[in-house]
Amino acid sequence: MNNVFQKISINEFVAQTIKGNPDLKAVDLKKDLEEFKKRKSQGELCDCGNPIWIIGSAITGKGCFTCITGESDCSDDYEIG
Repeated sequence: MNNVFQKISINEFVAQTIKGNPDLKAVDLKKDLEEFKKRKSQGELCDCGNPIWIIGSAITGKGCFTCITGESDCSDDYEIG
């Protein structure tokens, strides 16, 4: 099993997400993604000890993929690359 995120840029993710969720504000989403990207690069971890998931954290609050989704296979999901 390949358990690696599909990489996506912040701008690509914001464009795709806003297209499907027009109630979200692109500026706020981009700011949150940049903030969690910075925090992850500084080594911030989820409460469980795993690396934070930038995309999930920007949308729902700080957490890793598994704590946010309840799943362990992230190969069909995106992460900021």
